[in-house]
Amino acid sequence: MATNFFESFPKISYTLDDYDSEQVVVDIFKRVIISKEYQENSSFYETYEVLHGETPEDISYRFYGTQNLHWLILMVNNVIDPRFEWPISEENLFKVVSDKYGDDKNVFTINRAVNAKGYQVETFFILGEESTHKDPIRILFEDNDPDSINTPIAYQTSNTIVQFESNFEIEQNKNESYRNIKILKPEIVQEVLTNYKKLIQT
Repeated sequence: MATNFFESFPKISYTLDDYDSEQVVVDIFKRVIISKEYQENSSFYETYEVLHGETPEDISYRFYGTQNLHWLILMVNNVIDPRFEWPISEENLFKVVSDKYGDDKNVFTINRAVNAKGYQVETFFILGEESTHKDPIRILFEDNDPDSINTPIAYQTSNTIVQFESNFEIEQNKNESYRNIKILKPEIVQEVLTNYKKLIQT
């Protein structure tokens, strides 16, 4: 059973000097996707909620007894780059959000509103002098009322808005959206790997 991601990839000749010299390398540009037959048939899968700090390798070992099928976990869930499409820990999430938005004040600044129908509405703020927000368009509204700090001007008294989201909450919700994944049932993994090997070599 082929388990290593690149094990079945075809080889190609590669040169940098007009074939004065060449070497055989793995053709990393080959791609295979899961067919609709598998994508749309729930009998092939079970759903799973990724635990905090759990990696694709951890889940591969949990279900298949080997870490080498981590790529199958990603493929089944259409994850191209697990750095950005896989749930990260709360600690790492705070660091990512801080790097993106600035200091704590900007991390927890309200930056989006949601109306009664669930549609997200971008919000705009007046710049506070001490703000370090990296995007000068999304900035703070401040006045003498402490309760109004970080409240978007446009929707402060609007009856159509039912919820406000801070920068952190926006990124947190996005992170949580990656947590529920599909797991290919162990009994059909061999069939999928066999088909994968045929397709990747054509």
